[in-house]
Amino acid sequence: MLRKLALIWAIAVVAFPVILFSCGEDESGPSGPPPTIKEEFTTDWNITIQESGVELTLQEVSFAPGSDHVWVVGNEGTILHTADRGQTWEPQVSGVSGTLYSVYFVNENEGWAVGDGGTIIRTEDGGATWETQNSGITQPLRGLFFANNSEGWAAGGGGIIISTRDGGLEWNPQDSGINQDLEAIYFAPPKPGEVVVNQGWAVGLNTYIIHTGGGGRWTRQPAGRGFTNEPLYGVFFANDKKGWAVGRLGPAILNTSNGGQTWDQSAAVDAGGKALYDVFFITAADGWAVGSGAKILHSPDGRVWNGIKTESIQDLKDVLWAVAFASAEEGWAVGDNGTILHIEKAQ
Repeated sequence: MLRKLALIWAIAVVAFPVILFSCGEDESGPSGPPPTIKEEFTTDWNITIQESGVELTLQEVSFAPGSDHVWVVGNEGTILHTADRGQTWEPQVSGVSGTLYSVYFVNENEGWAVGDGGTIIRTEDGGATWETQNSGITQPLRGLFFANNSEGWAAGGGGIIISTRDGGLEWNPQDSGINQDLEAIYFAPPKPGEVVVNQGWAVGLNTYIIHTGGGGRWTRQPAGRGFTNEPLYGVFFANDKKGWAVGRLGPAILNTSNGGQTWDQSAAVDAGGKALYDVFFITAADGWAVGSGAKILHSPDGRVWNGIKTESIQDLKDVLWAVAFASAEEGWAVGDNGTILHIEKAQ
């Protein structure tokens, strides 16, 4: 998967919703019917199922900073675009037929997508046209990140990591130090007063977490006790210290406050043991995660996670593969069967 998006570093923290479960009193005595369990849906957020026009798996979502432009990619070379906050989604011609796993836009015009067979495509006109770039590899690429319209990284099968410093005209391999498949890659925003983006992390199978401090050589970081063979699918860093990783970790989300030197576990009970495939933070204290069984989680502080469920999606069971928020009040999640969810703060 994986998966991340334009950098939003200074948006106010919003209040978080909680799913509550209450049992009605049993007035018929011990031999009577069991108590009624009533589910109370959150009223803090509105979740709308938008019409994608496709029934394929949608793998990733990306937005252009400061605009209403959003892109989604998925199986069979699918690319969808909206300029009206998802009221209408229009297909774009990618020119490829394999699965596209990740997409990243740095502005309204310039974006990249990666996928099967080492595929990399780029647009300079908002997706009206896409052109293929030479990655030099045949492994699937699942993770993509661009610091600006020149510097970017992609990660994928067999521990492959490639990078570019010229917008993708040339891609060069980097030494990841591993041969496990990588699912996602993310770089922290530069420190105040700096402009260089060089602190990056990638995650993958067998709970692998690797880190680079200069955008070149990568070294492994320990995921912490209790997780050695489970896959990680998503990673996000709000700054060079605070980061999160999600995967098949049961009711837990990994978090670090020291750049990955050590990783702790945050309780994610509302995940219900489901795999989580993506994580996205608006600020260092306002995060979202999504996964199988249409699970949507929200954190108000980067550590405590609460399930989000509304009546509009109570019957939705699709896997959600990716989530991204354009602001503290609006985001999208995408997944199987062409699912696109618009998540908006209730007024």
